[in-house]
Formats: sequence, structure tokens, C-alpha cells
Amino acid sequence: MPTIDVSLSDLCALLGTKMDVAEVDRRLEMVKGELKRGETPEELRVELQDTNRPDLWCIEGIARQIRFGLEEPCGWREEYGFYERHAALAGRIEVDASVETIRPYVAGFLARGWTVDDAGLRAFIQAQETLSRNYGRKRATIAIGIYDGAGVEFPVSYRAVPLADRDHAFVPLPPAGERPPEVPATRWEEAWTPAEILQDHPTGREYRSALPGDRAPLLIDARGEVLSFPPIINSASLGRVVEGMSQLFVEVTGTTLDQVLLATNILAANMRDRGAEILPVATRYPFDTPRGRDVIAPHPLPEKRVLALPLERFRGLLGEPFLAEGEVVSVLQRYGLDVRSESDLLRVEAPPYRADYLHEVDAVEDYAISRGYSSFTTRMPEEFTVGRLSEMTGFVDRARDRMIGYGFEEAINNILTAPRLVRAAMNVPADFAGVAGLHGGPLVQIANVMNENYACVRDWILPSLLEIESHSAGAVYPHYIFEAGEVAVADEAAPLRSRTDQRVGALVAHEKASFTEAQGFLGLLLTHLGCTQATLEPCDHPSFLPGRVAVVRLPGRREAVGLLGEVHPEVLAGEEGFGVRVPCAAFELSLSACAAG
Repeated sequence: MPTIDVSLSDLCALLGTKMDVAEVDRRLEMVKGELKRGETPEELRVELQDTNRPDLWCIEGIARQIRFGLEEPCGWREEYGFYERHAALAGRIEVDASVETIRPYVAGFLARGWTVDDAGLRAFIQAQETLSRNYGRKRATIAIGIYDGAGVEFPVSYRAVPLADRDHAFVPLPPAGERPPEVPATRWEEAWTPAEILQDHPTGREYRSALPGDRAPLLIDARGEVLSFPPIINSASLGRVVEGMSQLFVEVTGTTLDQVLLATNILAANMRDRGAEILPVATRYPFDTPRGRDVIAPHPLPEKRVLALPLERFRGLLGEPFLAEGEVVSVLQRYGLDVRSESDLLRVEAPPYRADYLHEVDAVEDYAISRGYSSFTTRMPEEFTVGRLSEMTGFVDRARDRMIGYGFEEAINNILTAPRLVRAAMNVPADFAGVAGLHGGPLVQIANVMNENYACVRDWILPSLLEIESHSAGAVYPHYIFEAGEVAVADEAAPLRSRTDQRVGALVAHEKASFTEAQGFLGLLLTHLGCTQATLEPCDHPSFLPGRVAVVRLPGRREAVGLLGEVHPEVLAGEEGFGVRVPCAAFELSLSACAAG
């Protein structure tokens, strides 16, 4: 969970009122925060318990959420209307086609009228690092830059150049900590190429993995001066922000447009809370994006923030059948939401710096937090029950114990994954029908995805195991890994056209890994699970070597219950594959089907 440092005096200044530590601790319920004492009464630490609200991972966000509860209910539009009522453009960013396959998206805005002070600068740097590290996966998916806006001349160009390009060498910001002794002191005043930054600069070495390929994206202003080399480092001229500046240019680059825009929106709200006027900047793309070729930031992201639900439905979800409509509206507005009621239908709109509204219960939760959990009447349970594991859970545990007994190491992976990993990386073409009952067909997609690495629900386990193997080359072979977990399989007969299936997947990786070895382990597992009548039937599957792949069948079941084979070299080390350099054999078995008999 993100933990941030908070200055009590700065927090009170943002709140517009004095609070002692005890009052701050009580108010942190509004942001699902827990107070950790710092070294002094002035310096506090706050641990945030909500990973869905990156807007709260900064002192401005915490103050903003608490402040809404202190003021007269009015929603967010009055103070943050700049998201929808754009002023004249402060400038334009021109994107070159060369960045499309590297780091295609960029957004920015100009903040003026706030004079940078020590507290505000420290807060921005902390928000920048927290967002880039947590939300941006160590700058891989988003990275943030801030510049002396008075020195930037628009339009700004965003383009990629060869890493060794001397024509675009620039003086980078020196490392914040101790400078490496092998680099001469005079070197920090000289121009570096992107290749030299990646090789010799401490920041370049730290974040090199966030930049794919052999070209460097650069932001360059109209005079030809380099602003930064995202996602690595700013220039030492325009990219050095100090106290006393009163015009700042803020930009965000990344691999997913809506992530970039959300981060931009959060930073714009933070600057507004400091007293800055927010001026929009337009980005023009030479290629199609999910939001067109001309995108103005800050951006409203309207479809990610609006929920509509009947008042009766709201009451039912909360368990409060007699809630007055006016009370619901007032309490939600005190949480910074824009709420309108039309014929007993509530329309709840979150501000553009939030993108966590997925379901009706999100509005209900915000109501409960805003009103205060202590205000609800407690009720003792009316029935006494004794909990126990479900039969399915016991069956999965039985399979897990057997796999450990065979010498396999257990892995625990995310159920959410990237569509590329379960299809393209597995050598599965778009028109592949799949294996009936096991995987294939449409994936269960996340509608309000915040990160492309969690954009769908996996429909088989083997891609997760291969991803682990791709990072395990340094471990002594052979590798025996498995996972017992859930997948979501497309099923038109299911209520939501997909069903959850309990699976066990196993991977064997070493120089002599074979179909026969994997088959031996699969046979043992089937026997110990009581599926002694299981049979193998040859099949064709693009993820496995032809002639060395089979499906598992049980008597009386039309669909296959498992898959076994030697993994195809294209999957292991092909252009779209996992980069695994040793042969692998694997199997996957539906425990749900085996338990049903």
C-alpha cells in the first residue's frame, strides 16, 4: 500500500483550517488512511489502504477529500470546472509517428499564478514518484515531468531518435543522491546522448527497463531545446524547477492513453489546490488513439465516472430502507461528487481525477465513508453458523498438496493479465477456436481498465507459469512450477457469458523436458484425484509442438478437461514469446470438471 510523508502545517494550509494530530487521524477515515507518526509532531506518515484511488496518494488529494467534508455540499464542478470549461490553449504538443511503437502517448498542461515554495515542490516530487512507481509500474506505463514553463516555447515536439544521436544530446539533471565516483565532476555540466545516460547515469541505469527498443523518445521545444528523455530524466535547464518560479509546464508520457490522462488530471487538481490557474495543452497525434487525434488535457474522461441507479436500489444495497433522497444527495456531495436526482433516479458523477467508478456499489461505499461508518446502527447476527471449507476448496487443496509432494514449487499469479500474454505470446491467432471447455473464444475484458497489464481475466494458467519462467533463467535447472487457481472461460450459456473454473497448471523446464515427463506427473495427479478413467486424445494446438499435444477426457463428458504437451518454440523464444531458452512441457487440468466426476 502507498505510504506518503505529510507535513502537518502544509496539510492545514491546504485544508484552510487548523487541525491537531488527533483530528487529522480521525479525518483520515475519509481516505482509508492510517496515521503513522513521523520523527517529529510536524512530520507525519500516512498509509493509504485503497489502491483504486491514485488521486489520494498525495497530500493535496488527502486534503481535498477531507476538505469536501468540511464545506457546504457542492460537488466538484465549482472548484475544478477547468476539466470541462477549457480556457484558451496554452500551447500544443506535436507527436511524431516515430514514438508510436515505443511510448506513444503524452499529455500536459500549464500551471501559472502559484509561486513555487518548498512545501509545494516537495509534495509534487513525492506525488510524481509515488504515481510513477505504483500506478506507472516504475515508470514503465507512465512517467511525469515538470519544467520551468516560462522557458518553454510551444509547440513542443515529441519524437524518437537513435540512442546514440549526438545531435540531440543534452545536459541531464544530476543524480539526487551521491554521484558515482567513476564519473568526473565536469561530466555533469556536459551534454549526454540517450545511450550514455542509460549506460552511465544512475537514473538511466535504474529505469532502463522501462524503455523498450533502441530508440529514445524526447520532448523538444520550438527552439530545439530538449526538455526531457522520458521516462528516464529531465534536462538540467528547463527540467530544473526551483522555489520562486510561477509558471510550470507539467507533462505525462506513457503506454496507455487513459492512464496518461488520469495522471494529468490528478496533477492538475493538485496544482489548482495550491492556487494555480490551469491552462490546457492540446496534443496532436499522427495516428489514431482511443480519444481521437487531437486530445486536450486536462481531459474529462466522461464515461469512466458516471453511475445511474434508482434510489430504491441505493437503499437496498446500503441496507437502509428509509433513507431520504435529500440526505443521500447531500452526503454524496460532501464527498466531492456531483449528484442529481431525477424521478427517484440518482445520477452520481465522480470528478475527472477519479477513475474508480465501476459499479453501483462504488457510490454506495462513498456514501458510507462520507456519512461515517460509526453512524450506522449495529446489529448482532440473528443466526449462528459454523464456517468450513467448501467441497471445491478442499478438492483444490488436495490437488495442491499432491503437486507439492511431486516436487513442484507453487506459484501464485494475478487472475487479471494482459491480453497479449494469453493470446499473441502463446502463438494463438485471433481466429483460433480454442479447446472447448478449456480456453478460447472472447476474453473477459475489464471495462474500466487502469493498466494494460490487467486488462482481461485469464482463461488459462499456462501463460502465467511461462511468464514466471521467463524471469527464472538465473535459477538452477530443472524447474518444476505449478499453480492452482481460477480462470474465466467464455461460455454463452452462463449468466454473464463466462464462468469461473478452478484449474491446476504445471510447467516442467529443463534441457530434456518432454511430453512423457509431463504425462507422468499428470497421470499421477489424475490417479490421486480419483480420475482413473481419464484418457488422452491427440489434438492440434498452436501453443504446442505438432504431434506432441493431447487433450484429457473423462468418460461421459463431451468437452475436454485438460491439455498436455511440449510448448512450441515460438511461444518460448519467438518474437512475441516469453524469452525462455530451454524446452518446456506443461499440462493444465480443470479441477472443477474433475470434482464433478
